[in-house]
Amino acid sequence: MKTLDRYLLREALALFGGGLLVIVLLFLAGAVYEVLAPLVAKGADPYTLLLYLFYRTPEALVRGAPVAYLFALLFLLSRLAEDSELKALLALGIRRERVLFPFLALGGVLALLGFLLGESLVPKALAQGQDLLRRQVLERPRALLSPGTSFQDAKGRVVYVGEVAGDRIGKLRVLSQEEVLLAERGSFGGGVLRVEGGLRITYEGDRPRTLTRFQQGELVLKDLTFEPWQNPANRMTLRELKQEVERLKAMGVKAGLEATTYYRRFAEPAASLVFALFAVGLAFYLLGGSRSLGLVGVAVLTFFYYATWSVGRIMGEQNALDPLLAAWGPNLVYGALGLFLFLGGRR
Repeated sequence: MKTLDRYLLREALALFGGGLLVIVLLFLAGAVYEVLAPLVAKGADPYTLLLYLFYRTPEALVRGAPVAYLFALLFLLSRLAEDSELKALLALGIRRERVLFPFLALGGVLALLGFLLGESLVPKALAQGQDLLRRQVLERPRALLSPGTSFQDAKGRVVYVGEVAGDRIGKLRVLSQEEVLLAERGSFGGGVLRVEGGLRITYEGDRPRTLTRFQQGELVLKDLTFEPWQNPANRMTLRELKQEVERLKAMGVKAGLEATTYYRRFAEPAASLVFALFAVGLAFYLLGGSRSLGLVGVAVLTFFYYATWSVGRIMGEQNALDPLLAAWGPNLVYGALGLFLFLGGRR
């Protein structure tokens, strides 16, 4: 490896590591705010919360790596331009392609690692994190309950909670089309809701058929309608996603969410290669006019990618945009701009 390659890669990796750390922390903080904050407020086990964040970390690394790489390259090349190091390289006869090569190579490594982790570790970790929280909910479901809460049992019956006091709940109403259960008290244990002292009313059409009293009974819980992530496709492998897309299309159902997630598995890691071309092209293009991005410009261009990625993802998942375009659109924008700037930049 040449001295120039080592220098550029060392500087880029240092900035990349710092940027990735910040992005991962922000990602995990968002998970705490959106998903875990209610559990913490209700007294959830701190060990469970930390373990859940551990399961979310691989996803944060895979999604944050391309954004961190874009920030690192833009910041590094902007500094090299301000310090006239890029001009010095050109004066020594070093072509722009020579500067681009190590960044492309590093981008390729990041893309490969991101794809492999996104296909293997990330879906498994997300599934384990969901199972962890669901076990937490089933073992201590009262942590999610307050007076007026409703949820479903394993048979699809709606359970309404009127009172919450300590580890017990009261004034329960269990509703279905065939019957209504009215219970004064209830408690949880091992994924089961135990009810005590109540009435069971069965119906035939709109009319009551029987009315009986009971001392105690059990309702098996499936979950408390608690879904940590809005997109269950993130927990599928590529093979499972492809099968699900084909199944939905065969049924005549639009598979925007699953198809967008499928294409994003390829597009997100590949962004690191696109960013290498874009950052180098922009740096040499601005060099011709003795201009520099500065920290604000770096932040704006990094945020713009994240914004276009987020908008494209949402539109693709909601079937408002073709899934292929929704996934690859941001890469195409930055790739086209990068190619234009690279070909038109100072040589």
